[in-house]
Amino acid sequence: MLAVVKDPSKVGISLEDVPLPEFGPWEVLLKPKAVGICGSDLRIYGNTDPKTRKKYILGHEVSGEVVDWGEKVHSFKKGDRVATEICIGCTICRYCRKGLVNLCKSLNEFGITIDGGMAEYFVIPERNAHPIPEDLSFEEATFADPLACSIRGLELAGIEPKSWVAVLGPGAIGLLATQVAKKIRRANIIVIGTNDDRLELARRFGANYTFNVRTADPIQEILEITEGGVDYAFEAAGDSRALQQAIDITRKNGSIVIMTVHKEIHIDLEPVIRNELTLYGSICYNYKEFDQALGMLAKKKIDVQPLLGNTFPLKEAEKAFQFGLSRKGVKVILKP
Repeated sequence: MLAVVKDPSKVGISLEDVPLPEFGPWEVLLKPKAVGICGSDLRIYGNTDPKTRKKYILGHEVSGEVVDWGEKVHSFKKGDRVATEICIGCTICRYCRKGLVNLCKSLNEFGITIDGGMAEYFVIPERNAHPIPEDLSFEEATFADPLACSIRGLELAGIEPKSWVAVLGPGAIGLLATQVAKKIRRANIIVIGTNDDRLELARRFGANYTFNVRTADPIQEILEITEGGVDYAFEAAGDSRALQQAIDITRKNGSIVIMTVHKEIHIDLEPVIRNELTLYGSICYNYKEFDQALGMLAKKKIDVQPLLGNTFPLKEAEKAFQFGLSRKGVKVILKP
């Protein structure tokens, strides 16, 4: 079968003919119909790890049809439409037992630590398959993953109605978070970014104010608008400068949710201590949040139609990744 493969020793991806995956008694064989290219996929594209030689298939924002299943699977039948949850937990550690599979001590993630769904066929545990509501397309269902990530981050901070929320980074997760915070949490929203087209989308999704940091430093104006700073900042840019801005525009005793993975960065933490800020790290989501995301999408509480349209066949994966890296569109979807 055809698959998008990452060789960790090299920059980029390759399209390869790989063996059909085998499935166990508790697993489901899917035929992917739509696979979103996530920001983490774009980051992986440019990364290398010379110590790691094992190739693997990318893709975790997957929706598709059930083709076959193991003898212990009883929840699905052929042709059922499902969306796939990224995290695979051990089911027995203290975190899995609490429903926090995203914090599992032995966590695996599709398309990141094990083979993902950018392929003609894809195998997942039964518990990772979520039925797609009837009114939701395969393409729309790929947004369940980033939306669930947004829901988790916002819930960690406990955003209150009429509070001020800053979203730094209007990518897919940032724009989805903008809608959740505005439409569900009833907050006032400020979106900060570097791309005018994406900031225009943020305004369309309900942002009260938007700022392009390429043209001006918005910190002082934001402090004036909010009378001392936002109550919550949602960092989804993946840039240390955005994290520093989040710290600088958050009021005393406010909260900052860090949605992107930062390793070694330089930021000024003195305001965190002096202003008694709370920093939350947020990674992935749990089963409940993924189902919640699918429900919001099906009921049209969250609008993803303006984010659709950048679709490529699997055989044009390299072109699709280059389009994503160009930042011309918000979300790129592969159709195996």
